[in-house]
Amino acid sequence: MRPLELTLKGFQSYADQQTFDFRDRRLVGIVGPIGAGKSSLLDGIAFALYGRTPRAGKSTKGLINQRQGSAHVELWFRVEGETWQAVRALRRKGQSAHNLYRYAGDEPGAERLEEVTGEKLVTARVSELLGLDFEGFSRSVFLAQNRFADFLEATASQRDVVLKGVFALDRLDRMEEVAKTRRDGLRAELADLERLRGEVEADRSPLKEARAALKKATTTLAEIESHRENARRLEVAAAEALGDGERAQSRLAELSGLAAQLPARDKTGVLLDRAAAGSKGQTEAEAALADATKGLEAARRLQAQTVKKTGGRAALERVGGRLEQLAALEKRAKDAAAGSKTARAGLERAQKDAAKAEKDLASTLEAQTVAAVAVESAAEATAAAEEARHRATHEAGALALREGLVVGEPCPVCEQTVVVPPGAKKAPKADQVDRALDRAKTTLGKAQAANTNAATAHATALARVESTHKAHLAAEQHQKQALSAEESLAAERQGISDQLEKAVGKEKPSQVLERWRSRLDEADALVELKVAAENATRDHLATEQAARAGIDSELIQLATTVATLAGQLGGEIRPTADATELSDSLDQLRELWEERSSAAQDEHRASIKRREEAETAVAGILQQLGLTPGITLGDAIKNAGANQARLQERVETLEGRAERLAEAEKGSAETVQALNLYTTLADDLLPSRFLKFVLDEERRSLAALGSEHFARMTRGRYRFTEDGAFNVMDLSAAGVERKAGTLSGGESFIASLGLALALAEMVTRTGGRLDAFFLDEGFGSLDPEHLELAMEGIEALVGGDRLVVVVSHVPQLRERVEDLIELDKDPTTGDTRVVRS
Repeated sequence: MRPLELTLKGFQSYADQQTFDFRDRRLVGIVGPIGAGKSSLLDGIAFALYGRTPRAGKSTKGLINQRQGSAHVELWFRVEGETWQAVRALRRKGQSAHNLYRYAGDEPGAERLEEVTGEKLVTARVSELLGLDFEGFSRSVFLAQNRFADFLEATASQRDVVLKGVFALDRLDRMEEVAKTRRDGLRAELADLERLRGEVEADRSPLKEARAALKKATTTLAEIESHRENARRLEVAAAEALGDGERAQSRLAELSGLAAQLPARDKTGVLLDRAAAGSKGQTEAEAALADATKGLEAARRLQAQTVKKTGGRAALERVGGRLEQLAALEKRAKDAAAGSKTARAGLERAQKDAAKAEKDLASTLEAQTVAAVAVESAAEATAAAEEARHRATHEAGALALREGLVVGEPCPVCEQTVVVPPGAKKAPKADQVDRALDRAKTTLGKAQAANTNAATAHATALARVESTHKAHLAAEQHQKQALSAEESLAAERQGISDQLEKAVGKEKPSQVLERWRSRLDEADALVELKVAAENATRDHLATEQAARAGIDSELIQLATTVATLAGQLGGEIRPTADATELSDSLDQLRELWEERSSAAQDEHRASIKRREEAETAVAGILQQLGLTPGITLGDAIKNAGANQARLQERVETLEGRAERLAEAEKGSAETVQALNLYTTLADDLLPSRFLKFVLDEERRSLAALGSEHFARMTRGRYRFTEDGAFNVMDLSAAGVERKAGTLSGGESFIASLGLALALAEMVTRTGGRLDAFFLDEGFGSLDPEHLELAMEGIEALVGGDRLVVVVSHVPQLRERVEDLIELDKDPTTGDTRVVRS
């Protein structure tokens, strides 16, 4: 497998689409700081091929870039000269997509030759193409980060799977299947031959019997066919006689049916009587209809005169509408008068309320003034009481100080020496002064409360004055509107009264309207009565006419029936609808029927006689041939022919089986020889034989060649054991044998690299399938000396069209590769940036 081009979008750290072209490249280094997306590029190759990666395994949803809703990976690669494209897409929501295509070439627009769809089918096809499943690919071709020792530490069976795929030894499995298939086919062929021998041997006696029976059947068929023409003529005569008899019988049945259709004489008499009575009733009905029509015309003239005098229903409805309007206006006027009265009463109440509010406002203003004066007087009394208490406190203090003064000692206040103490003075009583102050404060509080209440009452009275003033204005407006409504209604009533007087005169309009409506109702009722009378007479006339038409129709139908029946009997009778003529025609029809019936009976008897004579002659021929009575000669020939054909087929089947045996016997020796050959091949190609031998040889060769590279890159310290188990011999410790798992990380990488070199050389010699190697981050654990040796080994991998991709953040890699893919990490988003490709 040789990668050609890789495209990543939304995959791990590759948020935006990036394409990497590996065409015409051999040694490619992928460099960049840790986290720049180097390993993600190789993960993309593994995911495109197998739908999974060494690091993520089957947890593929985590491969989608954290800022994207889906991931898209596309890989173009070449296998054994064929160009393929693997396309896989992951979605956070919804199903993923997996497709594999084969193209006629690598150039743009190449024809698509094959398509595989579905995750499992695509992965299976890739495994078939590469000869490796995912685990085998990871252990041999794709040395992922921290997985360099997978092949070394794998079990023997796991290594065999890898080697079978790498060296295309899985073709031996297909060769084994082909050998088994051909062996089983030859066994079945010989088993069929043996079965055929037994059948042919068992067929010897039945074949002899079948040939004798065929000869007898052929003779019988020839004898029956010799009488074919005479028997056919007799059968035709019998069939013709049978047909003539059936037609005569059918004619008799037809005549019987026609007899049942002939009208009876008593029914025709009743029909004629009804026709005479119907003519008289129709004449009387026509006269009654003429009288009713005249009465209706007179009623309609009276109706027209009444409409002209009254003006009609529309005019009366207009007068009625005016009366209704007038009644409604009178009610509205009455309501308006009541409203006007209510408005006047409201206005009077508003005036009284306003006067009372003004009076209350003056009273509250006076009370507020008195309260303010009381507050001022109480405040002055309180101030005087507080001043008196202050003086009393001062005098009490002075008295206490005097009592403490001692002549000749300093004063505690002024610090001067006391010469003569001041004179004593009686201090006022403190409790009397405090009670006077409390009384003054209480009086002040009451005065302030009274002042506050007076102010509140005044504000309320003021608001009441404003409210009553507004109510007074509203009441005045309401009274004006009520008076205006009364005047408007009075004018409208007068207008309608004038219209009514013009329409009906000075009389009371309601009485005139009632009288005019009564006259119109009478005229309309009379017209309706006359219309009903005319309709009744018209209906009676229609009934009489329908009855007459029915009778005429029956007469015509009777005449038609007579003419039709006469035509069916082969005669010609065409009567009119006249009753007398119809009676004569019925007599003629019966005579014609009797004549036709007699002739049909004679024909029926004659046909029976002819058929019996022909059938007797045919029975004689059948008796002569020994055939079953009642069978026709044609059926006898048909049966004899069928028996001959059956026996002929039986003989041919038995003879054909013997011929096939003879033909099969010719190549039986070659078949046995081929069976022995393919049996031997199938046994030799069992996995436990030839394939085991080849795999053992390949393992030993791989171990020997890998040891050379391993020893060279470790300066002779390590080799692989020669038994193909890939254990490690430590030559620096007297050749002690160690498991590969005891090597350090750097030593494991060198060992894996040595095996990779050996694989590459062996594939080149054998024409295997390895056209690419992928090494991911194994250099960081190497010292400079081993790093140099590892790079030399990697350079040795490059050869022919093989691609080697090396991933590392070690700076020395830049100087040792032919092509460089340099990646960087976006500091803001953490996504991969391609610096150079």
